[in-house]
Amino acid sequence: MRRENMVNRIASELRRFAPEADTILYGSEARGEARPDSDIDLLILLPDTFAGLHYVRRRSAISGRLYDLSLDLGVDISPLILPKSVWESRMTPFTVNVRKDGIQL
Repeated sequence: MRRENMVNRIASELRRFAPEADTILYGSEARGEARPDSDIDLLILLPDTFAGLHYVRRRSAISGRLYDLSLDLGVDISPLILPKSVWESRMTPFTVNVRKDGIQL
């Protein structure tokens, strides 16, 4: 399967499984520099209404779904799952790069 099709399938699965989340593709895939062995980096932002144990369970469920999808597609998927307010409050070289190069899925 072509990488573009893999990203589209991942985006579709996340919209279906986690419609409340904002998902951003970043890293080499977003910059158009991915090699066949590159992972697919995802920033997944959950609404702040997910807190405490509810947040932990939702994060675990999303991670599990992406792990299964990773096995099915034969590509490493590297999710970073955070509350939206935590992401928005950070200003680091990493966050600057993701904001600059990231692609909303």
